[in-house]
Amino acid sequence: MGQSFLGELADREEFRLSRELDGVVLFLELNLDEDEIRRAQEIFGGIAAKCLASGRGPAAVIRMFPALTLTSLIGHAGLAYDQGRYWESFWAELGLDQDPEFENALRGALNGLLRRFRMREFPELSGRYVRVMTMHAGIPVHCLGDLIGVIEQHLLHGRDRSGAAVFEWLTEPGMGYRLNQLDVPVRNFLQLGGEFAVDIVDRILDFIDFAVQHPDSWNDLRLDTATTGLPTVLLDGLIERLRDRPLDQGVVAAVSSIRRRTPTPAYSMCDDEITVGVPYPESSPELPWRVSFDGDTREVYAERGWGVAEDGDHPLTPVPVTRPAREAVLRHEASGVEHRIVLVDKDNPLLVFDGDGRFIPRREALPRDVVLIVHPQDSVVVADGAGVDIQSLEDVRTPAGWRGWRAHSVDLSDHDSIQLRRNGKPLGVVRDVRVQGSPVFEPAYPIEGVRTPSGLSVYSERPLVTLQSHTGPGYKDWHVRVRRSGQMRWLAATDWKSDAGEVCLDPFDGLSAGLLGLFEVVVSGPVGQDLRCVLFIAEGLQVDHGVYFRSPVPGGLTSSISRVGCDLPLQVDRELVAFDTDSRATQILVRSGDYSQKLVLEPPHFESRVDPIDSPARWRTSVHVLNPADMEAHALIAARVPGDVTVDFALVDLSGRPVQVEIPDVPSDNVFQLSSRVFVDTVRSIGSGRLIVRIDDPSGGAHEVTIAHIRPAQLCSGVRIDDVFLVFDDPIDEDLGVFVWATTAPWQPVRTLEVSDGLALLPEDLYAAGPLLVQVFVDDPWVVIPRPRGPEQSALRVDQRGWFRDENKARDELARFLSGIGPAPRSADSMAEVWASLALLPAARSDTRTELLRGALTRVLGLDSHAALKALGNSMIPAVQMVPLLIRTGLVDRAYSTGFTHVGLHANPWVGCLVEIANLPMLRRRRTEMPTTWGQTIGFLENQGGEWLLDLLGGRSGDPRVGVFDRNVERVHAFPAEQVDAMFEAFRLVPGALLDVDMRTSATIEAFHMRGQWVCDPAREVLTSGMRLALNRIRQTAPLLYDTVKARNEVLDGVDVGEHPWMLLSLQSLTMAALARLDARGRFDTPPITPEMRESWARMADLCPSMVATDLLIADAIATFVTNGDLIGDDR
Repeated sequence: MGQSFLGELADREEFRLSRELDGVVLFLELNLDEDEIRRAQEIFGGIAAKCLASGRGPAAVIRMFPALTLTSLIGHAGLAYDQGRYWESFWAELGLDQDPEFENALRGALNGLLRRFRMREFPELSGRYVRVMTMHAGIPVHCLGDLIGVIEQHLLHGRDRSGAAVFEWLTEPGMGYRLNQLDVPVRNFLQLGGEFAVDIVDRILDFIDFAVQHPDSWNDLRLDTATTGLPTVLLDGLIERLRDRPLDQGVVAAVSSIRRRTPTPAYSMCDDEITVGVPYPESSPELPWRVSFDGDTREVYAERGWGVAEDGDHPLTPVPVTRPAREAVLRHEASGVEHRIVLVDKDNPLLVFDGDGRFIPRREALPRDVVLIVHPQDSVVVADGAGVDIQSLEDVRTPAGWRGWRAHSVDLSDHDSIQLRRNGKPLGVVRDVRVQGSPVFEPAYPIEGVRTPSGLSVYSERPLVTLQSHTGPGYKDWHVRVRRSGQMRWLAATDWKSDAGEVCLDPFDGLSAGLLGLFEVVVSGPVGQDLRCVLFIAEGLQVDHGVYFRSPVPGGLTSSISRVGCDLPLQVDRELVAFDTDSRATQILVRSGDYSQKLVLEPPHFESRVDPIDSPARWRTSVHVLNPADMEAHALIAARVPGDVTVDFALVDLSGRPVQVEIPDVPSDNVFQLSSRVFVDTVRSIGSGRLIVRIDDPSGGAHEVTIAHIRPAQLCSGVRIDDVFLVFDDPIDEDLGVFVWATTAPWQPVRTLEVSDGLALLPEDLYAAGPLLVQVFVDDPWVVIPRPRGPEQSALRVDQRGWFRDENKARDELARFLSGIGPAPRSADSMAEVWASLALLPAARSDTRTELLRGALTRVLGLDSHAALKALGNSMIPAVQMVPLLIRTGLVDRAYSTGFTHVGLHANPWVGCLVEIANLPMLRRRRTEMPTTWGQTIGFLENQGGEWLLDLLGGRSGDPRVGVFDRNVERVHAFPAEQVDAMFEAFRLVPGALLDVDMRTSATIEAFHMRGQWVCDPAREVLTSGMRLALNRIRQTAPLLYDTVKARNEVLDGVDVGEHPWMLLSLQSLTMAALARLDARGRFDTPPITPEMRESWARMADLCPSMVATDLLIADAIATFVTNGDLIGDDR
């Protein structure tokens, strides 16, 4: 190769690469293959050698050939990255001797080169030159294997097959060990690569799908960037990986299986409510899910989709999230399925939903459109890093139950990113908006009153895809493809180029009219700008329901007739569909060629609700029955009326005369609401009446719909058992239902029975099953009334003989004992049932029989304290009741260690921390043979307990005086409760780890508000009198733990505890916790807690559950260190 030829070649290659680099953000967008990179390196090595030999320095070489320099550096990072050996192999590839001066010049020039070509500089990696280069390379080939392994793990668990879902799983709080399985360049790319990284993982998942669907042929096909969307170097590495190590058969089965819906958060725009969708179980769907929000557990029955086939895709059942929560844990024990959904991340408490209320995962780019943002009210959202608050499009709202949070819509059309700021400082990651120029999906309006059995909207027209104008050099290549959802074969595939003009296209172009089914539209182009959408189309289908809406009448809804039409080749099985009073929806069969689909036809109808403010919305079509006193509660009365209507609310007396008329608020389209309290005075004066909605429709028609009957009457005067029937005395005329609990089997789910003509047929297993508790309610023929967590005080007791029979011997024996027929149980096989039985007993000491029951049940728990603790955490017992129960049963001073461990999903994080701390000594010994379990345990404790919990386990207590009763707390004693709450609002707004400062302070404020009751309670004097001896015993046994307790006494210097004895609460709480957890480890010769002290401590836990729980965790952590030393070490 001659000198002049080399110079000309270098100039031409420099010119070509400069033009290509000028239009990219990341180097990987160039999509150079290995040969092109090697060629550039060869040219750069040759011209560098020539320049250096002629006396030019390294800086001159870089200045003359910036594009060749950058291509050689980053290309090498993608092809030959090896931890710690980048520069050694780099010089070998260039054919040059290693040159420290040249190396330093390349390092120093890197940011300037990136800036010159307007490429990302990644200030997060400032000074880490190789990491910046690997970021631009994407995923180095040598690191690809580990990423595929992690993706396989993700697929094996049945999670969503999308890049965003993989990212959410990898970055779940406390699950850092998952990300740590990957090499540093891959971790950086996934965390900092934004939509580029999401697109790459999406395309890898597509390729895996393809390989699974074509196991015999994928390896023989000509695969390139045009067919896969993957950069060539990455594609070559992926193919080689799958040839050398084919996919695990479990992954193949997971990819081949039918895609099921997974639980996800959502926002109900009409109800201002955040929900989590619960999927319909594949097995035992008649049994409930247990859904826990930060330890509070409830049972939820997934609702079957109307008209869905046995193995079909059912819609998710929404479960309201009634307060800010860090996470939701879902368990369906019958099918063995578990899910964990992260809701509020304290480090980034910003939730974003699209215009339809769909949750946008934290790693997914935001649409360049209107979105709904939810965040604490003491924070702001700023755009584009400018520090300027983004403007709301409408009034700020508060999600139901999320006191102190705000929800509002913002338009991101002219913004590139948003970020949360709190206390004047950035919080959390920057949320990128989709790249300017990304394609836009534009669906038509859905057909009113038509949906798929799985709940999807149905569109009668094809959607459009808009390719934005491209203002840079050249043009952008786009690949538009369409296929039926769940299939691999593309029905349509077209290539488009976008330049200076906007292009609006039909993604189904080339397909015949009469489209029918669920389709997936994929638009791929430059990495980071992919568009993926799924929608159901019945092209040419038209429906006219004949009425604006159906109104409630006795027995259901007003009758109506819907006319169904379609354009050929689409066909429907009937053109007129009649709906009688007792019919709300029906199915129609739609055909197009060989393809057919059942759709659900449901004409629009009126709904109403009367719910306490900040409680879940429960819409219904039946009439409510209210007492006059119910109107005095802070309740929301609302109506949902379809169409362009005018609405007011009227209270009418028994003669039908309006006595009060109110104009409602309209918080969202077709929802009209007002407070129940506006009618209080009028209801007091008339006693009885009806609350109606008066509606004017667009055609001039007038409608009156009764929302509620107001009358001072019970739903029935009494209930008794006659043979196999519950008989209700003097039932009201409305449709009634009844909830039934078996007192001899309180662990059994509540039953819902229909009442007809004053009778309800008892299920066979409830007949002769001992006393029953029954609660009557007004039923609704179309809506599933949520089952209560337990009977209310108004529930009626119905006596009968026997006990609840059970095939399980342990449960049957326990039921016999609770009925008073059998002996006390002696088996540890029914821990969950024992807890359920204990929870129904009165907390305070009671009659002899109750105390005998409590004693016998407590002895069962003592047979296996580890199993008992886990069963408590997984139970339906409210979290605030768990702490006093643990104390009263004596389980609080028992050891929880066991010889085995399994880090599953803990429904209650506090109980979970106690369980995992107990596992630490065994796991520490076996951490080399159980590295994953060890990593999961440490991650769980750090995430749920907080960094301070790990500090305490390591013998580092920091400043134990923070977040406890001190002189500052005494100063606010005379302030009104509202003022105190306002002062400490910031501590309670965002839930965090159990031992975070905010959570400890919040627990202290909770206890502060209970000081009046504590001062008057005899329990205070019992604990006060025993403190001196207790402190001495702790000091003698565990000086380190004593120092932490003593610190709470020291901060009370100058406080008159005689005048304010409640100021000792923090001290007394930790003292009792220290006694119990040291006693559990055998540190005392005699029991340090007397029965009187135990009951007094339990009474403190009744009043201040958060503080007592926090102090138990603190004491347990320090007692673990005192007994075992530092079990965490450097593994945090």
